[in-house]
Amino acid sequence: MQGDLERIESRFSAETMTEQILATIVAGAKRIEQIVNFLNNTFYAYQNSGDVTFLELELEDILDDLERKGFIELDGEDTIRPTPFGTLASRLYLSTNSALELRDGIRVLSEMERDGHVTVSDFDLLVLLCKCEEIVPVNVKHAFEIACSLSDNIEWVYSGAHALGSAIVTQAWIDELTYFEMKDKFGAYPGEIHNNIYNQGWMAYAGSRIAEYLQDEHMYARLRALHDRIRHGVRPELLRLVTIKGVGRVIARGLYAAGFRNPRAVAEADLARLEKVPGVGAKRAVKIKEEAVDRSKL
Repeated sequence: MQGDLERIESRFSAETMTEQILATIVAGAKRIEQIVNFLNNTFYAYQNSGDVTFLELELEDILDDLERKGFIELDGEDTIRPTPFGTLASRLYLSTNSALELRDGIRVLSEMERDGHVTVSDFDLLVLLCKCEEIVPVNVKHAFEIACSLSDNIEWVYSGAHALGSAIVTQAWIDELTYFEMKDKFGAYPGEIHNNIYNQGWMAYAGSRIAEYLQDEHMYARLRALHDRIRHGVRPELLRLVTIKGVGRVIARGLYAAGFRNPRAVAEADLARLEKVPGVGAKRAVKIKEEAVDRSKL
């Protein structure tokens, strides 16, 4: 409380300007003067005595770039409108580069699978997510060799060389490896892994929303399921069990091994049988059964 005050610096810059301008347009700015007015009222402008000249000089080029890439529309009367894609990208807090990466990548993978060229694996989808700027690369030894064992699409693996480490770590997570097992296997630290997984969960959700925008029902379903797998760290067969409140991936695996495949099976089970599942016990068995009953009613 008695220490020196720490100076706060605006994070606004030319590098983040494109996303800020798109967000301003999505929020309702329809003319260039409205955008300039916004820039003049930023904390950056306050700290720099209102000097946003370099930002204004960049503005026209940025608007042209946003229009060319499909984020906004400009008409002859200088009216600016966000496109549905631009609105979605901004509301998902994506960089424009990542939004384009997801949109174009979904189209490419969908076309490859539709034409019968290749079967798209979950790992291929993880590579797509990890190509995005929001995902920090994780260094994994022999990443290319490992990636080739997880995908039949070598060309796609090559195109995402910088993203392979992060994708490999997340693949291990959804294959139910623990943090310590991943540390031993890949040399990645738990904090690094956790941050990677958290961000990829959001990117999987963002990808599913973009697939929905593209009206690609198959890729939408694939990415939604992948989002749930990343969130819970499970293989596909456990997805229904982890919807039971209080059931994580360890107990879900135990339930599955004991013959329970879904919430209804747990809801109809004898407590004595549930108690025998590793990690459950008498008290937790009652709670899990109650939650399974409630889940089965949905």
